[in-house]
Order: sequence, then structure tokens, then C-alpha cells
Amino acid sequence: MSTSGAAIGHDGFDFVRIPQHENEEHTIQVTPRSLSRRRTINHQLSSEIAMSQDAARFLCAGTAASVSSFLYNPLDCLRIRWQVAAPQAAEHGLLQYGSQIVRTEGLVSGLWKPGLAANVSGMFLSAAIRFTCYEEVRDSIVSSSADGTKNSLHMGAAGLVCGAFSYFVTAPFHLLKTLRQAEPVRPDINVSAKLSDVRNVLRGSAPVSMRGALFSCGQMLGYDGLKSTAKAHGFEDGPSLHLISSVAASFGASALSAPADLLVARYMSMASPGSLTAVVREIYDESGVRGFWRGWSVSFIRLTPVMITYSTVYEQLRYRSGLGYLN
Repeated sequence: MSTSGAAIGHDGFDFVRIPQHENEEHTIQVTPRSLSRRRTINHQLSSEIAMSQDAARFLCAGTAASVSSFLYNPLDCLRIRWQVAAPQAAEHGLLQYGSQIVRTEGLVSGLWKPGLAANVSGMFLSAAIRFTCYEEVRDSIVSSSADGTKNSLHMGAAGLVCGAFSYFVTAPFHLLKTLRQAEPVRPDINVSAKLSDVRNVLRGSAPVSMRGALFSCGQMLGYDGLKSTAKAHGFEDGPSLHLISSVAASFGASALSAPADLLVARYMSMASPGSLTAVVREIYDESGVRGFWRGWSVSFIRLTPVMITYSTVYEQLRYRSGLGYLN
């Protein structure tokens, strides 16, 4: 019986002899062109795999954000109305304020419908962009660091960069959502006029991007930070850890983004064009430095179920699509 083997031809090319039958050999000539073609095919396959993984991340993050923003839009609407309302209008407390809205306007009309379409659309795109980019940006920062070990600085920096970019791109959706939710409190707002003015939209994009950067920084410091620390101490990566990390993400995101949240709500609900400096001065004159965290408790209460829902759905979609849990 013949055996397969290799030899060098007279022109320097490799020959590989592969037995086709018991008493027969077949010779394949491996040329530089075939080797180049093989490398091209391998590169294309690697690119396609990377693209499919990015597409999976995009869809997983966007779908999870759409689900959570749809379910909890009433809490987001309540937060915006609470922040925009005059202090005397909300002086009896958040629960009584919300109950009054439900009694007079109804849950659906008063809190669920306002800004719902813009909120779902904006959060789908924003989360999809953020979480598609986050791991690559974070790992790039880690690889360029001295020790090459992931830490809180890398997570926070990646969150800032991805958050600022994604919220800037989707700013019109977030601005429309805020205007629609503030409209019942400020009926003098001309939503169409505000959004048709490109300069006004660009001015509003600055605080929205700042809010997105701080929000994502706090979210990833809480979620990725706690997950990484817990896994390093032997905790298993699974739903229980995702739930606990979601609460930490809610705390970090709401605490860091609270001042920017208030600025966006107040600035976009101004009846006439103004400046961010004027809004900052107004808030400070009303309540001092503590005034910039007005509504922070509402944001934390609102964000906790949102983060739990989002993170759980996102992690499970990742796992079932073959990406594995966020590492």
C-alpha cells in the first residue's frame, strides 16, 4: 500500500502525494497563488465572524434596551415631569405627585404614552452602539496599559467614550422624548419649533452627550466592575451575579448622571431659547449645590428595575446567541 508524502519539485514548489486508492497516488501542486488564496479566505472568514459577533452584540443590546424602556417609560416620564415642575407643584412628595397624575390623566395617557416611541427608538440605538463598542474600546485601553490588566479606570474610560458617542448620535431621539414627557407640565413648549431648529438641537446635544458619558461611565463601573471583582473572588458568572451587578450599575449611573439629567430636562423645557449657564444659575439659586441632584432618588428607583431587566435580557440573549456572558 502506498503512503502519502511530500517532495520538492524542480521549480521549487511543494508537492503533496495523497493516495486516492490502494495502489494509486495523486499529486497536488501547492503554488504561492494557492497559498495566497488560502490566506485571503481565512482573513475573510475572520472578518465575517467578527462582523457577525458585532451584529449579535448590536441586536442583543438594542433588543434588551427596547424591552426595558417600553416597560418602564412611566417611571422615566414621572422623573422628567418631577424635575421640570415648579418646586411648589411637587412639594407634597413624589408618590402623591405621581398619584395625582394617574387620577387626573390616567396611567396610559399621563405617564406611559408621552415620549414612548422616541424613548424606545433612542434607547435601542444608543444601547446597541454603546455595547457593541464597549468591549473593544475597553480591551484596547487595557492592551495599551502598562500591566495589561483590566481595572476600574479602563471600564470608566470606555464607558465615557462609548456613552458620549452613542448619545450624541441619538440625541434627537432623547431630546424629542424629553420634550414630549415635559409637555404636559410646560404646555407653552413648541416641540416642533424646537426640533426644527438645527442650532437648538445641536445645543441640546451637548448636555445629552455629557449625560450619556456620565451615565455609561457609572453603569459600567457598577456592572462590569462588580462582576469582574466578584468573579475574581470565585463567584460564578450567572443570573444571580447579573442581578446584583445591575443594582450597582443603577447606583453608579444615577449618581453620576443626575446633574446632567436635570440640566437636559430644564434646558429643553425652556419656552424661549436660553443658555446652559442660565439653567445652572437658576438651579443653584433655587436649591444650591444639592439642587443638581434633584430627582436622584427617583432616577435610582426608576433605573434599578430598568437595569435588572436590561442586564438580564441582554446577558441571556448574548449567551443564547453564542457570545457568552459579558466578560
